[in-house]
Amino acid sequence: MRKELVVAVSAIAICVGIAGCGASQTSGGPTNDAAKTEESSTDSKSSASSDAQSEKPIGVSINLSDDSILTFDGNAASAQLVDNMHDAKPPKSCTVRYDQMGALPTVTTTDARTIREVYKRLARMHVEGESNMSMTDNYHLVAFELQDGTKVSFNFEGEGILVRDGQNYSVTDDGKLWPYVRQLQEQYLREKKAGADELAITVDDKEELVTQCPTSAPAGETVRVGVFSVLDAELHVSVNGDEHFGEFVTAEQYEFVMPSTPVTVRVWTSSDGYPGS
Repeated sequence: MRKELVVAVSAIAICVGIAGCGASQTSGGPTNDAAKTEESSTDSKSSASSDAQSEKPIGVSINLSDDSILTFDGNAASAQLVDNMHDAKPPKSCTVRYDQMGALPTVTTTDARTIREVYKRLARMHVEGESNMSMTDNYHLVAFELQDGTKVSFNFEGEGILVRDGQNYSVTDDGKLWPYVRQLQEQYLREKKAGADELAITVDDKEELVTQCPTSAPAGETVRVGVFSVLDAELHVSVNGDEHFGEFVTAEQYEFVMPSTPVTVRVWTSSDGYPGS
């Protein structure tokens, strides 16, 4: 029997170490594979604070394919979600869960940037067709509560099976949604067990380049900052204004050792020396 899923949506923010605002639309920015212009038995909430209401609304414009999970069946609630995101009317909240036999938490966020990222990744999930496959104990979830109270839910059995109106469909996670959901869960669990000796990490990321960064760390710990790769620009990361405080260990990961004081991590791009600059 298929386990019944109950969406628990609450207005509390989860900080995933990525903050800031960008252009009027998310398209046209740095290269980002998540978007192209074109349960555990109890729900978990982040203890970190994030002022989602203070951010200027940003519209998300994506050329959705006919087989996008957001468009394939003409679902009215999904269509409303698409229109609201385009018109810079973000949902009040988003709830996600990557389920491993009830071992991982359900996470709810009201952070506008995090909601945009989940949406962009979900939009690139494609429906391949109806399926007779089914799974148990892997009940993944992505759900939104829109500003007018409309609920938009996507229930899954494992990573590749969408359950919709009693029918199962095979899907492909081309936007790498599930790794991002796992990242949100891991961040929540880390924050939950953070010790009193941890120091704050603030992120200045107006171009929305950061994919992962902790919100705190104890002195002496190696902090890893995930970033998107960019084209035709140079990517910069500084810690308390010092670009040499840490180093890139890969094109998409910057590391530094946490000092004995709180830090601000700034991430930005420059185009000096590139064609068209």
